[in-house]
Amino acid sequence: MSIMAYHAKTAFLFTSNNINDIVTTGVLFGALHGRVAASISMGPSLSWTQILAATPAMVLWSWCNLFLFNLHNQRHPSAVAEDARNKPWRPIPSGRITPGQTTAVMLCMYPVVLMVALAVGGLGPCLLQAALSLWYNELDGASHPFIKNLLNGLGDACLFAGPLEVVTGRSVFSGRGEAARWLAILAAAITTTVHTQDFRDCEGDKATGRRTVPLVIGDTNARLMAAAGFAIWTAVSCWYWGIGLGICKAGVGVWVAAALLVTNLFRDRSQRGDSFTWKLYALWLLGLFALPPMALQGGL
Repeated sequence: MSIMAYHAKTAFLFTSNNINDIVTTGVLFGALHGRVAASISMGPSLSWTQILAATPAMVLWSWCNLFLFNLHNQRHPSAVAEDARNKPWRPIPSGRITPGQTTAVMLCMYPVVLMVALAVGGLGPCLLQAALSLWYNELDGASHPFIKNLLNGLGDACLFAGPLEVVTGRSVFSGRGEAARWLAILAAAITTTVHTQDFRDCEGDKATGRRTVPLVIGDTNARLMAAAGFAIWTAVSCWYWGIGLGICKAGVGVWVAAALLVTNLFRDRSQRGDSFTWKLYALWLLGLFALPPMALQGGL
């Protein structure tokens, strides 16, 4: 293996666990909302051809911001200890790179991420995401389980906003701010449910002394909290887009996704089951993302 291929694989391994739930969901958010950009004050609505042409730029923006966050997140001793137990294939516990080298790469990535945002768009979400990443990883934001959830919600909203700004060339605060309001709803939805990802890692988190919502309030209480969040925010999102509670063609998909998610959340509490539940979480988010084009133009 050449040295360049080795380093490329190392960079990929830093982000591989989050490609689907960050890069893929972010690009899908930008694509689906680009289709109805005119209705959410984000410039003219785009064709699928225009969106496809902008997809490489959206992927680049998303991956670079994810890579920077994960460099921060995976370099500390507590993170290395947790990954050695839960994800031993990651670059630091597997010995591909040292924490010191990771810090050097992280510092080099700041100007890279900034240049990418200046070139393709999404500068505002990029800067806010970087600030939230510093709070989360360097200022002990992740040490408090509920602040951790909040930072995840706000950070994910930035990672959705970036690709949307890239594909449309507009700020999410442009016009009447419809896109920003919708992102605020999604941030609130994620804040109250994102601890769904922590169920799969409870054993490792407990062993390393990490405080997460399931470990602080109990497994069943945390699952009930997530289930309530899925129901409440699905209903709120359907209401926001003018389709009542969504029990119709435009909203049935997101309700089915929520039902599958909640069912598996309680049916299979094994590590494997909780990992599958987290995959269903991405399906639920996709259902929410589909609401605007379904409600505003009757289809995708």
